Amino acid sequence: MLTTDTEKLFTAYCIIGTKWIIHILFSLSQGPKQFSEISENVPSISESILSKRLKELQNDNLVKRTVSLTRPIQTIYELTPKGSALATFIPCLIDWVNNAAKKNDVPRGNYYDDTGQ
Repeated sequence: MLTTDTEKLFTAYCIIGTKWIIHILFSLSQGPKQFSEISENVPSISESILSKRLKELQNDNLVKRTVSLTRPIQTIYELTPKGSALATFIPCLIDWVNNAAKKNDVPRGNYYDDTGQ
């Protein structure tokens, strides 16, 4: 039988365990960005996958998409308060990896591939 905490972890993993989500959240935690800026900040992601992940994050109410009515039209993505709260754990992950690297104890390896998936 699953505990309430285990169920909550599964729920969180369904969101952050999807490839590229943490990278997108980290990019947007630096401030609102256009699609091209997010793409530049997230290594090896294809435009179609980035678009798909942004839509998923919007559906989860973690990212807000705003389209300006000015010319040229600009689309801006930014974290919602819920997304900002979730993104607060990312610096802790980075610190953990940095500390492990100092001990030459970084688990596994480089996860980036050239497919953008």
